[in-house]
Amino acid sequence: MALTVLCQRKLALLLGAGCLACASAPHEGELVQIAEERAIILWDAAAKTQHFIRSAAFRTEAKDFGFLVPTPSVPEIAEADQSAFQYLDSIIRPPMAREAVAVAAAPAAAKGAEPQVVVVATAKVAGMDAAVLAANDAGALDRWLKQHGYASSAPLMEWAKIYIDRNWYITAFKISAGSVPARRLEADAVRMSFRTEQPFFPYREPQQVAKATTPPTARLLKVYFVGDGRYDGVLENSMAWPGRPTWSGSLTAEQRTELMRQLRMPADAAASAGWLTLFRDFSDPRPGAADINFMRAAKQDSLRPDLEFMNAIQKQEKTTSAATWIVVLLTACVAFAAIAWIVLKRER
Repeated sequence: MALTVLCQRKLALLLGAGCLACASAPHEGELVQIAEERAIILWDAAAKTQHFIRSAAFRTEAKDFGFLVPTPSVPEIAEADQSAFQYLDSIIRPPMAREAVAVAAAPAAAKGAEPQVVVVATAKVAGMDAAVLAANDAGALDRWLKQHGYASSAPLMEWAKIYIDRNWYITAFKISAGSVPARRLEADAVRMSFRTEQPFFPYREPQQVAKATTPPTARLLKVYFVGDGRYDGVLENSMAWPGRPTWSGSLTAEQRTELMRQLRMPADAAASAGWLTLFRDFSDPRPGAADINFMRAAKQDSLRPDLEFMNAIQKQEKTTSAATWIVVLLTACVAFAAIAWIVLKRER
């Protein structure tokens, strides 16, 4: 029995690696794997405000797990509607071919002061518990996470230290499967609105996670960027981001109004944001050593792929999704076969 548990934990550690953008915090020995990951970045260039809408589905049997999201300023957290993603997809390829939680700003813990974590705000949103944290020390953050039921590790704290040194805030989300863990756990879309000098996507991952994608796990990331024009995404360490734009064009006034309605935001929010660019990232493993910065493109032209290209992209998405399950099942079969062989050998 002990041997079986040990093998299961090793298997979970292998498959749980590389499961999330941002930084995941599953409990030791538990499997948490991304099934689908999408994000809408609504950029208000005039107000220097980013509205970050994220949706994800996970494959896991864990009762709960956490993930951390860094932001340069205190975020406002609210629910968004999942249908916004389908609506943007309908714009890109036509079918034929909760109440916001206001967060008051609070100063970050001062450098040089006693190590501490300041809880700026808490919220219950989209079925998740969220806590906006200002920390001045990775060790203090590590203790806070463990005291509040989150898993933590040395690689996770190395990841967090980068943002602590920048005086950024870190929002800790906890997802719970309830009394009966599910194999597929879907989190409703959540919006985080915050001030920033430059729009970005939190692509950086704890380095142990980034390097431990063994066996390789198919991961698809789709980023819908809505701004005042066409933008390009680049990794902040000057490395090339493997994500590529696959569609770019302006939104009509009616399309923008409908998008804001589905995002549950005022119609006049980010008034200049009327251009949509879709990025797809199929990379495996991801170069998760830096975040993605978005900058206005030199050429403000539309990108409208032909039907053949769009069919190829959709086929690749389906293949990526299927590959994730194949890897999980094959690895599980190998592990259980090894366990059975060891047990039979001992009985003889």
